[in-house]
Amino acid sequence: MENVKSAANQTGKSRKVIAAVVSILIVAAAGAAIFAGIKISSSSQDQDVSYREYTASTGSITVGVSESGTASVNREYITFPASAEIEEVYVKMGSEVTVGDKIAMVSTDDIDEIKADYESEISEAKLELDTAIAEQSSKLLEAQQTYEKSLSDGESAESSYNLSITKIADDIASAEDSITSLNKELAEYEALAASYPADYKEYSAYNDTLDEYNATYKSYQSVYSGYEKTLKQYQKELSAIEEEYNDYLDDNSEDMETISELKEAVEKAEEELEQAEASLEKQKIKAGSSYDESTASAISSAEETYRDALSAYTEAKAAFTDMYKSLDLTNQRLIEQYEEKTEAAEEKVEEYEEMMSEYADMMSDYAQMIDDYIDDNEDMVSDFNDNYGDMDEDDIADKIESTEKSIYEAEYNLEKLKSESSSSELSASQSMQTSVASAQNALTIYNNTVEQINADISQKQDEYDRLVSEYDELLENLGDGVYIYADCTGTIASVSVSEGDTIMAEQTIATVADSSEVYISVSVSEEDISSLYVGQEASVVLSAYENATVTGEIDTIAVEPSRSSGSVTYPVTVKIYPSDNITVYDGMTCEVTFIQKQVSDVLYVSKQAITYKGAGISTVLVYDDDGNVTEKEVITGFTDGQYVEIKSGLSAGDKVLSESAVKR
Repeated sequence: MENVKSAANQTGKSRKVIAAVVSILIVAAAGAAIFAGIKISSSSQDQDVSYREYTASTGSITVGVSESGTASVNREYITFPASAEIEEVYVKMGSEVTVGDKIAMVSTDDIDEIKADYESEISEAKLELDTAIAEQSSKLLEAQQTYEKSLSDGESAESSYNLSITKIADDIASAEDSITSLNKELAEYEALAASYPADYKEYSAYNDTLDEYNATYKSYQSVYSGYEKTLKQYQKELSAIEEEYNDYLDDNSEDMETISELKEAVEKAEEELEQAEASLEKQKIKAGSSYDESTASAISSAEETYRDALSAYTEAKAAFTDMYKSLDLTNQRLIEQYEEKTEAAEEKVEEYEEMMSEYADMMSDYAQMIDDYIDDNEDMVSDFNDNYGDMDEDDIADKIESTEKSIYEAEYNLEKLKSESSSSELSASQSMQTSVASAQNALTIYNNTVEQINADISQKQDEYDRLVSEYDELLENLGDGVYIYADCTGTIASVSVSEGDTIMAEQTIATVADSSEVYISVSVSEEDISSLYVGQEASVVLSAYENATVTGEIDTIAVEPSRSSGSVTYPVTVKIYPSDNITVYDGMTCEVTFIQKQVSDVLYVSKQAITYKGAGISTVLVYDDDGNVTEKEVITGFTDGQYVEIKSGLSAGDKVLSESAVKR
């Protein structure tokens, strides 16, 4: 019930041939060329000349685009839109059927389900039809834009061609500039290779001296650092001694203050006692031998003062006990020890501070010497780094080698560019011509696209109408069973069910091969597609039938391209009409020629036999009545590059000769 056109499988490699497609009669008549050995004598030379013999024949000469393709016989796949049980099968493989013949009958037990499936199929077909109609405007707009772009490309083709020619010249100039630059670079590297040993020796000597200076400076730093650590240790020890001394003074301050007060009291009492004793002695001396009452009173007063002083001294000494004396001596001893330790520590700190100061001065002097040395050699180091960077002698050698290789490759590429410039210019010219041709054929392509869009809508409309018709027919003919009919006339290619089988919706029940509709699928290059149009006549030679040619016409031209290995081709389908004595089977190989120009029922000979004299005059070699070779003028017409139309000068069956390159 469903009419499905199977996609053609293309086998064999497509090839583009701008050549003659001559009818089988032409090929048969002209293909047999005969070599004739004829001896000709001349006044200038005497030699045997070998000729190839051709026969003037009548037929057609065709020029067009030729491609290899594969035949595909249209197949109708008989299906049923619902799940059902097969009650009877009326055909088998090889059966001949016509439109409307019964193929099988299914049970009506599941008629509700069948009706529901039909209604679902109709809804889906209606949705596809509505979608196609809705998308028609956007697709037509896209086709219009493509059409306008082709026209624009055609208008700008000459400009693009000029740009391509300019680019070719620019590429060659760029390659030449690159070689010049590389040669300059090579010369610079070679100069570096020559100067590097001496420059590196000087640079190495500088670095060695600088390393020695830095090593000495670091040794000074090391000693200074050692002194600094020792100084810190002594400073730490001094702080500890001072802290311990202060703690001791703080802990014994009260006792020491008391001892100091008592000691001062003893010293004061002792001093007063000494003064009193001295005063007493003085009075005694003064009295001398004259001892009177006044003298006695003075001595008595002095003695009393002495006794008071002695008593005060005795009390003071009693207060300053032995324990306090011992403690005082201990304090004095410890204080002396603390002061000695502090003094020693301070001497060490001062000693290391002096040594560090000396080394700091030495380090400063040496750092200045290093800076002066670096400044003195700054230009040499800068020049070395600017010239050589991170490169050593091996790196420079590698640069020379790689640059020489780059020069070789650049010179090779330049020669390649120059050698390819002609073909590139030709390619640009062909591209320009293709764009111009595309622009000239843009309207045809646009019309083809519009036809395809409309055909798609028409196909979906037909499918929707078919389903509605089948559904209406189903409702009208409900009885003991539902029949499945053939959609076309043809041969049963396969039967996929048996009586009692349960089929799924849309399962293939049988396949009908309709040999009245045969399609050839070929791929046409982008250079040639613009010259084709739907409905264009084509000539097809089937490999299976010798000396047989069938006619056809272009059925579809794909808008979307196929890409393979960098080439762009477009699928083209040709519908052919086989004659009664030719049966075409699926998968047969063939050669399709899309006819661009053709002359029919004309007299022709091989181009090899024609000698063009110029000014529209051509000649052929023929036999005269005596069997000798003579020259005869002819008027030529259309040629396909292999055969030439003869408008006058020869008749069908005449023998013409072509001198062979082989002398005998």
